[in-house]
Amino acid sequence: MALRQQAISGVKWSGISMGVVTAIQFLTTAVLARLLSPSDFGLMAMMIVFIGFVQTFSDMGVSNAIIYRQHATTDQLSSLYWLNMIAGTVIFFLVCVCVPFTLTFFHEPSLRNLLYLIAFTFLITPLGQQFQVLLQKDLRFNRLAKIEIETSSVYSLTAIILAFLDFGVSAMVWGFLASVAAKALLLCKVGWQDWKPRFHFSGHDLKGYMSFGLYQMGERGITYLNSNLDCLLIGSMLGADSLGYYTLAYNLIIKPSTLINPVITKVAFPIFAKIQHETRRLKSGYLRVLQLLTTINFPIISGLAIAAPTFVPVVFGEQWRPSIVLVQVLSIVGLLRSTGNPVGSLVLAKGRADLGFKWNLGLTVTQVPVLYIGAKMGGAVGVAAASSLMQVVYCLFTYIILIRTLIGPCLRDYIGSMWPSLWMSGVMALVVLSIHGLFPTMPEPILLSIQLLAGVLVFLALMISWQRRRFNEIKNLFSNGVVSAAKE
Repeated sequence: MALRQQAISGVKWSGISMGVVTAIQFLTTAVLARLLSPSDFGLMAMMIVFIGFVQTFSDMGVSNAIIYRQHATTDQLSSLYWLNMIAGTVIFFLVCVCVPFTLTFFHEPSLRNLLYLIAFTFLITPLGQQFQVLLQKDLRFNRLAKIEIETSSVYSLTAIILAFLDFGVSAMVWGFLASVAAKALLLCKVGWQDWKPRFHFSGHDLKGYMSFGLYQMGERGITYLNSNLDCLLIGSMLGADSLGYYTLAYNLIIKPSTLINPVITKVAFPIFAKIQHETRRLKSGYLRVLQLLTTINFPIISGLAIAAPTFVPVVFGEQWRPSIVLVQVLSIVGLLRSTGNPVGSLVLAKGRADLGFKWNLGLTVTQVPVLYIGAKMGGAVGVAAASSLMQVVYCLFTYIILIRTLIGPCLRDYIGSMWPSLWMSGVMALVVLSIHGLFPTMPEPILLSIQLLAGVLVFLALMISWQRRRFNEIKNLFSNGVVSAAKE
């Protein structure tokens, strides 16, 4: 299959997975929000931030090196597999040792047993981690898509059933562990059909992988840290309730790009890696990816921000009204961060993990004092405002430091790839806002339905009128993907 066809197939299958997983996760969150308290969500967010940060080191950063280097021997893959297993075991014990420090940081002694329980993630994940990388490297996204859907379903069923049984925050913890175990088993089942790790380990096999991996590991850790500094500060300074409200708002605004962007970027990275020395093709591919992502992300995030006063209480319940203003402020973060994700694929494809590490280190250093001041002055809303301000600054420097360095000067094309989505989303947002002003006494469920319908119709009309070619590309991508899924 030609590279272009493989890329299209990969995006189609990743898109199907994203659509189904997004629907499952959204419905799960809506149900759990009515069964659990903001404090429960806050406690889970504390654990996820802690575990997620440690998890960035679990594979020693070598997974992406397998894709970047393209060719790995059986001995090398076996050594890398057992390196993952060793690293996971070591990290499991380190996490257990660090539990008391985590309790002190968040001032939540009730997390003790839950942290020990969720630490088993690091013993389970390495079992299937390399099989996932190999499937991604070979662009076999149909299998990965099915695994993602099945894994998400396991989490939802487990968490909802246990929440109904009044397990509280433990319902989400057990759901998380069940999904991790299901994913590892499914990856092993698929991966062992093509390749089985041998009982072989040699330090010589790791040569070339560890140097890339160390930078990658450092970049991942710092990227995760600066992406979650807001949650760390709110959890430590303001408590579980405030973090619960903030987490719901943050997930609503950031979730679209964290689910949608990987559909494209996890296909883009192996594709970019294959053309890493052809700067012109790399530049064209990157701008095309950015154009596609903004077309999808911008209207969703803008619509959520404008419809938040009705969307939040109708979908999640009246107890979540404090999250409304947070959704609106964080929409700036969501919009700008959605444009930054594809740069990571460029950085890795060019083998510049060192550049990504330095960039993210700079973000962390500059972000800490600003977010701290925001928390002190305005609580959770102050953190959201500070984060939005910093995201504007970072967006300007992303082009200067990263994009121009990796693919050359392209400012006009860079802005041009995003501009149509921006102005069309703005027009759509104004229409949705006017509907709220015209019918202030209408029951909220009906008002929300009208707002959502109007927003979708307005944006589609603008797309068909002004960006018909892009509209047809997205439509064909989706329709062909559904046909492919039905056939397979």
